[in-house]
Amino acid sequence: MGNNVVIHRIHSKTHGTIDMKICSGILPLCLLFVIGTAVAQEGNFKAGTYSAARQGIGGDVTVTLDIDAQGKVLKSTIDAPEETPEVGGEAAIELAKAMTEKQSIQVDGVSGATMTSGAVQEAAEDAYSQAKAN
Repeated sequence: MGNNVVIHRIHSKTHGTIDMKICSGILPLCLLFVIGTAVAQEGNFKAGTYSAARQGIGGDVTVTLDIDAQGKVLKSTIDAPEETPEVGGEAAIELAKAMTEKQSIQVDGVSGATMTSGAVQEAAEDAYSQAKAN
């Protein structure tokens, strides 16, 4: 990488002539840094199946996540047998579907099922953190 300097002259009505210097060595270094960071983040997860449980309104809510090496959620299941079937039970189904579709644990809670949604989010964060490589 050389220290070549390219000068661009820009005419502006308000500022007169502006000389812009661009060092040819800086841009490639910046690109290398950005690309290197992106590549390094790809391998930060250990692919596998991870589970965690948290207390819901009626009992334990267990979240199981299948996570790939890039940290994407390939599949999510939520077991909430003690939650109210038409409220927490339905929320568990919706949240599992949303996590799988978004390939992420970052999903909105379900209105009317605050306790179940909170338990699912906490358990999902715990399960997801287990997949992070150290």
